[in-house]
Amino acid sequence: MKTSSLNIALAILVSIFWTSTSIAVAQDSAPSGWRKIDVEGKFSFYLPPNMRDTDRGSLENLHREYTNGRMQVSFDYEAFFCRAYENRARAGKDFQEMELQVDGKKAFLFTYQSRDWKNRRWYVAELHVGDLPNCDVILWMTVSSRSPRALETAKTIFRTINFP
Repeated sequence: MKTSSLNIALAILVSIFWTSTSIAVAQDSAPSGWRKIDVEGKFSFYLPPNMRDTDRGSLENLHREYTNGRMQVSFDYEAFFCRAYENRARAGKDFQEMELQVDGKKAFLFTYQSRDWKNRRWYVAELHVGDLPNCDVILWMTVSSRSPRALETAKTIFRTINFP
Protein backbone atom coordinates (compact mmCIF):
# COMPACT_ATOMS: atom_id res chain seq x y z
CA MET A 1 0.00 0.00 0.00
CA LYS A 2 2.79 2.41 0.93
CA THR A 3 4.66 1.73 -2.33
CA SER A 4 1.48 2.26 -4.33
CA SER A 5 0.88 5.65 -2.70
CA LEU A 6 4.46 6.71 -3.40
CA ASN A 7 4.15 5.66 -7.05
CA ILE A 8 0.90 7.62 -7.40
CA ALA A 9 2.51 10.69 -5.82
CA LEU A 10 5.50 10.39 -8.16
CA ALA A 11 3.23 9.99 -11.20
CA ILE A 12 1.32 13.16 -10.22
CA LEU A 13 4.56 15.12 -9.73
CA VAL A 14 5.98 13.92 -13.04
CA SER A 15 2.72 14.85 -14.76
CA ILE A 16 2.86 18.34 -13.24
CA PHE A 17 6.52 18.57 -14.24
CA TRP A 18 5.74 17.82 -17.90
CA THR A 19 2.54 19.82 -18.24
CA SER A 20 3.52 22.99 -16.41
CA THR A 21 5.25 25.92 -18.10
CA SER A 22 7.58 24.62 -20.78
CA ILE A 23 11.31 24.97 -20.31
CA ALA A 24 11.60 25.64 -24.04
CA VAL A 25 9.87 28.99 -23.66
CA ALA A 26 11.90 32.06 -22.67
CA GLN A 27 14.45 31.79 -19.91
CA ASP A 28 12.95 32.72 -16.56
CA SER A 29 14.33 35.17 -14.13
CA ALA A 30 15.34 33.46 -10.93
CA PRO A 31 13.07 33.38 -7.88
CA SER A 32 13.68 36.15 -5.39
CA GLY A 33 16.71 35.51 -3.22
CA TRP A 34 18.32 32.92 -5.49
CA ARG A 35 21.97 33.56 -6.26
CA LYS A 36 23.62 33.60 -9.63
CA ILE A 37 26.43 31.12 -10.28
CA ASP A 38 28.78 32.30 -13.04
CA VAL A 39 30.87 29.40 -14.34
CA GLU A 40 34.07 31.02 -15.57
CA GLY A 41 32.15 33.02 -18.19
CA LYS A 42 31.06 29.82 -19.99
CA PHE A 43 27.48 29.78 -18.67
CA SER A 44 25.49 30.82 -15.63
CA PHE A 45 22.52 29.57 -13.63
CA TYR A 46 20.75 30.33 -10.37
CA LEU A 47 20.51 28.28 -7.16
CA PRO A 48 18.40 28.59 -4.03
CA PRO A 49 20.18 30.70 -1.38
CA ASN A 50 20.78 27.75 0.98
CA MET A 51 22.88 25.80 -1.54
CA ARG A 52 26.63 25.75 -0.84
CA ASP A 53 29.58 24.83 -3.04
CA THR A 54 31.13 21.54 -1.88
CA ASP A 55 34.53 22.54 -3.33
CA ARG A 56 34.64 19.30 -5.33
CA GLY A 57 36.08 19.77 -8.76
CA SER A 58 37.68 17.66 -11.43
CA LEU A 59 40.98 17.57 -13.26
CA GLU A 60 39.38 16.23 -16.45
CA ASN A 61 36.72 18.87 -17.02
CA LEU A 62 34.91 21.81 -15.43
CA HIS A 63 32.90 20.14 -12.63
CA ARG A 64 31.16 21.58 -9.58
CA GLU A 65 28.81 20.29 -6.90
CA TYR A 66 26.40 22.11 -4.59
CA THR A 67 24.24 20.89 -1.70
CA ASN A 68 21.99 22.03 1.09
CA GLY A 69 22.04 18.63 2.81
CA ARG A 70 18.73 17.58 1.24
CA MET A 71 19.37 18.21 -2.44
CA GLN A 72 22.48 17.93 -4.62
CA VAL A 73 23.21 19.83 -7.82
CA SER A 74 26.21 19.01 -9.97
CA PHE A 75 27.40 19.80 -13.47
CA ASP A 76 30.12 18.93 -15.92
CA TYR A 77 30.89 21.44 -18.67
CA GLU A 78 32.41 19.94 -21.83
CA ALA A 79 32.81 16.59 -20.09
CA PHE A 80 35.04 13.88 -21.51
CA PHE A 81 32.19 11.41 -21.17
CA CYS A 82 28.50 11.15 -21.99
CA ARG A 83 25.62 8.85 -21.19
CA ALA A 84 25.17 6.06 -23.74
CA TYR A 85 22.02 7.41 -25.37
CA GLU A 86 20.76 4.00 -26.43
CA ASN A 87 20.93 2.84 -22.78
CA ARG A 88 19.28 5.91 -21.26
CA ALA A 89 16.07 4.16 -20.18
CA ARG A 90 18.15 1.97 -17.86
CA ALA A 91 18.84 5.02 -15.68
CA GLY A 92 16.17 4.09 -13.16
CA LYS A 93 12.56 3.43 -12.28
CA ASP A 94 9.79 5.64 -13.76
CA PHE A 95 12.16 6.95 -16.43
CA GLN A 96 10.76 9.92 -18.37
CA GLU A 97 12.42 11.73 -21.26
CA MET A 98 11.81 15.12 -22.82
CA GLU A 99 13.58 16.86 -25.68
CA LEU A 100 13.64 20.64 -25.24
CA GLN A 101 15.56 23.88 -25.71
CA VAL A 102 17.70 25.50 -23.01
CA ASP A 103 18.73 29.06 -23.86
CA GLY A 104 18.18 28.23 -27.54
CA LYS A 105 20.25 25.02 -27.46
CA LYS A 106 18.97 21.50 -28.02
CA ALA A 107 18.71 19.56 -24.75
CA PHE A 108 17.46 16.29 -23.29
CA LEU A 109 15.88 16.02 -19.84
CA PHE A 110 15.54 12.71 -18.00
CA THR A 111 13.75 12.16 -14.71
CA TYR A 112 13.77 8.90 -12.81
CA GLN A 113 14.01 7.21 -9.43
CA SER A 114 17.23 5.65 -8.26
CA ARG A 115 18.53 3.98 -5.10
CA ASP A 116 21.59 4.92 -3.07
CA TRP A 117 24.02 2.55 -1.38
CA LYS A 118 21.65 2.28 1.61
CA ASN A 119 18.81 1.37 -0.78
CA ARG A 120 17.05 4.71 -0.13
CA ARG A 121 14.96 6.21 -2.93
CA TRP A 122 16.37 9.21 -4.81
CA TYR A 123 14.60 11.39 -7.37
CA VAL A 124 16.84 12.57 -10.19
CA ALA A 125 16.51 15.19 -12.93
CA GLU A 126 19.33 14.92 -15.45
CA LEU A 127 19.84 17.57 -18.15
CA HIS A 128 22.09 17.14 -21.20
CA VAL A 129 22.54 20.30 -23.31
CA GLY A 130 23.72 19.47 -26.82
CA ASP A 131 23.41 16.56 -29.23
CA LEU A 132 23.31 13.67 -26.78
CA PRO A 133 22.62 10.92 -29.37
CA ASN A 134 25.95 11.85 -31.01
CA CYS A 135 27.76 12.41 -27.68
CA ASP A 136 28.25 16.12 -28.39
CA VAL A 137 27.09 17.50 -25.02
CA ILE A 138 28.37 20.83 -23.72
CA LEU A 139 26.64 20.68 -20.33
CA TRP A 140 25.50 17.80 -18.15
CA MET A 141 23.66 18.89 -15.00
CA THR A 142 21.87 16.79 -12.38
CA VAL A 143 19.62 17.58 -9.46
CA SER A 144 18.96 14.77 -7.00
CA SER A 145 17.11 14.48 -3.72
CA ARG A 146 15.21 12.07 -1.53
CA SER A 147 12.17 14.33 -2.05
CA PRO A 148 10.17 14.25 -5.30
CA ARG A 149 9.63 18.02 -4.87
CA ALA A 150 13.21 18.50 -6.04
CA LEU A 151 11.98 17.86 -9.60
CA GLU A 152 10.21 21.23 -9.54
CA THR A 153 13.31 22.93 -8.16
CA ALA A 154 15.37 21.26 -10.90
CA LYS A 155 13.03 22.64 -13.56
CA THR A 156 13.46 26.13 -12.11
CA ILE A 157 17.26 25.79 -12.03
CA PHE A 158 17.37 24.50 -15.61
CA ARG A 159 15.21 27.41 -16.84
CA THR A 160 17.78 29.90 -15.51
CA ILE A 161 20.72 28.45 -17.49
CA ASN A 162 22.23 31.08 -19.77
CA PHE A 163 25.09 30.76 -22.26
CA PRO A 164 26.81 34.06 -23.21
